Amino acid sequence: MHPAWSAAEYDRALLRAALAEGDRCWDAEANLLQVEAPYNPIHTNIKGGPAHPTRNSLHYALLLLERGGEGDAERAHSVILRIAGLQDRSPENATYGIWGYYAEEPAAEMVPADWNWADFLGIALLLVHARHGDTLPAEVGHELRESLRHAAASIVRRNVHLTYTNVAVMGTFVTLAAGKLLDDEELFAYGKDRMVRLTRAIDSTGSFTEFNSPSYWGVVLQTLTLIREHVDDEEVLELNDRLHDRLWLHFLARWHPPTRQLSGPMARCYSNDLGVPPFLAKAVRGELGAPVPSPVRGEMATGVESCVDYRMPDWVLPRLRELAGEREHRELFTETPSPETGTTWLDAVTTLGSVNHQDTWLQRRPLFGHWVRPDGTSGHLHVHLMKDDGAEDFDFASGVLSTVQSGPHVAWLAGFACPAGDRHHHLDMIEPGDRFRARSLRLVVDAIGAPPVAEPCTLDGGVELDLGTARLDFRLAGGAFGGRTPTLRLVPRADGVRIEVVLFESTTPAELDWAELGDTFAAGTLSLVAAGARQGAEPMPDPEAAADGDHAEVRWTTPQGHRLTVRGGRSVVSREEHTALHSATLDGAAPPSPRLSDSLLVP
Repeated sequence: MHPAWSAAEYDRALLRAALAEGDRCWDAEANLLQVEAPYNPIHTNIKGGPAHPTRNSLHYALLLLERGGEGDAERAHSVILRIAGLQDRSPENATYGIWGYYAEEPAAEMVPADWNWADFLGIALLLVHARHGDTLPAEVGHELRESLRHAAASIVRRNVHLTYTNVAVMGTFVTLAAGKLLDDEELFAYGKDRMVRLTRAIDSTGSFTEFNSPSYWGVVLQTLTLIREHVDDEEVLELNDRLHDRLWLHFLARWHPPTRQLSGPMARCYSNDLGVPPFLAKAVRGELGAPVPSPVRGEMATGVESCVDYRMPDWVLPRLRELAGEREHRELFTETPSPETGTTWLDAVTTLGSVNHQDTWLQRRPLFGHWVRPDGTSGHLHVHLMKDDGAEDFDFASGVLSTVQSGPHVAWLAGFACPAGDRHHHLDMIEPGDRFRARSLRLVVDAIGAPPVAEPCTLDGGVELDLGTARLDFRLAGGAFGGRTPTLRLVPRADGVRIEVVLFESTTPAELDWAELGDTFAAGTLSLVAAGARQGAEPMPDPEAAADGDHAEVRWTTPQGHRLTVRGGRSVVSREEHTALHSATLDGAAPPSPRLSDSLLVP
């Protein structure tokens, strides 16, 4: 524990900051918060303008009850009743039991609806009842329980696949706690059985399908903590304790104490800089600092953290504070439809992680790392695939990135899949025969925090960037796109440097059809090493790329003499075909794919 840490003071600060934003956004006529809706390309048709968010408003009601000032309870009760009225309570509807993101857009009008709202709002309702249920007027208490009943029924009906880790855990808590609250033995039995099935699913690999995802790691940590606090069942709590320990073990496997960052790879990520979110600040008792976020757009979630009693296992602290020597960590995440394995290198200055095969959706971090900058802050290395459609430059979800890693050295192969998503990995599909607009398609390496470069320049095959404390070496071994050879360039960024592999570029947007392009791949290598790191006795050989039959391949020998090979599809094929074509070797054999733990959560 940090000597100046006070959980109570931090909770009060979180509550004050969130309520200041909530009070600012209060709309007394609607009995909800009103915000300027942020742009969201999926689920909602509301892309901007004033709107009344359901989840944030319910969180605000909880926090009003926590504050307990004059008029707070009455305002909170009005929100709870309004939220109850916005729920779809018709069992015959597909959207039964859930809410829209906004009061202005019922769930049935969304594209598509977000069934996770049953889980998110269900948790908020349970917290209101657990902490303030005895003070609720009869009508408010009744409507709260009815909202919970319908939300839990939606969760049971959906029966989400247990590989959807954060939602699977949230729904387990909601059905367990709601089952007890509503005296619904069948619902509680469902939740208890789901807890067993969830832990057995994790036992299949020892790890998490939704692996190393900072925000959702926090969601799972919060939910497991709430199970500990609010579910009174010995068998459930025993499983919960084991799962809680496994979650921390998973976090620490890629935790890099020198930068205070999580390294790659990541299944889902919203920010390259982890920072110190409230759930982490509270869980580690101020060890990493305790900044208080300033919520915007009516965001109340950080205030909700004041209602959660996080507790870190004692064995976590030494590993959180110090890296016990340089190391390479490998971990099996999933086995089906094919093994998905991560590799992460960690030393005193740098950390670099990769996953063997992944799509390029915005939230993915298939090749990602950090380094300690000369001033002690952290720099971030982010590899992603971008598409400029003439109106906007965005992460293109139709890509495929395959890697093999040894230490801080990675060989990579990038390609494209169809059918596959445009901005989202499955909600806005580009189907075979579809034409789509693009002004450019580029594999991008963002070195955020790197020393600036004066102006854009074309590169011949590769570049080595001096990061002061570290070196970034990037090489393009070869590739093709519609008969063109990819090119390499260096581009200034306001916050660092960008390396771009340009697969396609046009002065005006072009209509592309995957079927007309033939070979569509690029291949190369990337290394992130500490300055002065030992090199091999011989000069580093250049990587080699080739295409043969259905495959493209890149081969490379690292400075330490390890032979890396990664193979994959050379043209646009389905994701399933890309998976079948993918293979990799390390020194002539399949890379290791060990479990995070051989211990079973369910003996």
